[in-house]
Amino acid sequence: MSEAREWTVSFDGQCWHACDNEGNSLPLTRMEESWLPDLPEDTLVNTLILPVEKLLVRSFSLPLPHPRLIDAGVLAQELDERSGEEQGAWWLAWHAEKNSADAGGVAGMVFGMPELWRQAIASDARWQGVQHVLVDAWVHLQMYVDGWLADTEEHDPVAVFDADVDGVFFGVWQPTIAKDGYWRGMRRLNQDASDGGASDLAEQCLRSLVSMGWDVSRHAACGRLDEGTLQALQLADWQGDSIEETTALPTRYQVYVSGGCCTEVDFRHGRWAASSGWLRPWRRALTMAAGLLVIWMLGSMYQIYALGAQAETYRQQINTAFHQGLPNELVMIDALAQLRRAAGGGTTGDHSPALWLQQLAAINRVHQKTPWDMQELEWRDGGVALAGVAANLESLNRIREALQRESGRDVQLVDTDLSGDKVSFRMHWQ
Repeated sequence: MSEAREWTVSFDGQCWHACDNEGNSLPLTRMEESWLPDLPEDTLVNTLILPVEKLLVRSFSLPLPHPRLIDAGVLAQELDERSGEEQGAWWLAWHAEKNSADAGGVAGMVFGMPELWRQAIASDARWQGVQHVLVDAWVHLQMYVDGWLADTEEHDPVAVFDADVDGVFFGVWQPTIAKDGYWRGMRRLNQDASDGGASDLAEQCLRSLVSMGWDVSRHAACGRLDEGTLQALQLADWQGDSIEETTALPTRYQVYVSGGCCTEVDFRHGRWAASSGWLRPWRRALTMAAGLLVIWMLGSMYQIYALGAQAETYRQQINTAFHQGLPNELVMIDALAQLRRAAGGGTTGDHSPALWLQQLAAINRVHQKTPWDMQELEWRDGGVALAGVAANLESLNRIREALQRESGRDVQLVDTDLSGDKVSFRMHWQ
């Protein structure tokens, strides 16, 4: 089985044409149930080029600080306000750059492909793999801008032409101070539509160029024209090529083979971008998984930080209780071992360290369930004196009742202070 070649397919509004990178042509016939042509077996279409005559073509200027703020929604609203175009009827592609320093904002061109065409391509399995869907006028004219106007220092609008045996593409390019630029307009005129020959074609061109902001007496022009059309236009500053015989011009479709295709204005973008590689179908799922992983890691880090802070609080509370309970122990090395040693070395009376440890354990159990700010804890003559701050009186009563249950003693509330937002208290039990 021979390897399938990639083809560039173009449409002029009536007929379909196909060629590969080697200049081979492929006959195509339109399918009965669709405007798309029927593709032979093992045919891969890389690029589809659509006729500018059948598309929505508008220039625009928006008060935005940067072209990246432009999206299809903004342009659809602009088209609706300016010309009443139905937003859902067109699938848009556009190009824009920052406007001149005096005007500000951004300016450029927007092209609209009929939504019915886009749906036909998207619903046909043989056409879903098309990588690029382009505008023929852009492909023809942009190559002159990229080549001849790349190093220009002029900031005036320039008319750009590209003639072929069937007609001429033309438009107005506006350079900017940053050596970028944008198109003010584009159009295609066919020879068969001009009954008056070259003079009639030239007159229509000039009227369109003037409406795009170009002046034939002051501004430059470049590109490719036949001698007859060039003389009829009477351009003041022509910087392009002239072809003596019209028959020596290429066909409308040969540029796609020899010059390649410019993809700056590509209808296949956003949610309609062509699939490329095995990873693309999984890109959204992988992105969501990566986002969830980041959220989980951030949550884990926060939890670790919170637990660390809580552990430090407990350590400080243990340190305070240890030194209050064992004032003769100057250094806390192993609190549990030191407390056990102190408990085992005393007597069994009311003043024994074992009893103190029992009371200390009771206080700890209550503090875990109903916490308060510990300020003072003292063991003296078999009695316990405790001072602290509770959130409110209700919390203080719960603390006192819990201490009575856990210690088995009558806990007396010696003093309370309600002067602040919280309740300061002192307790004592024997």
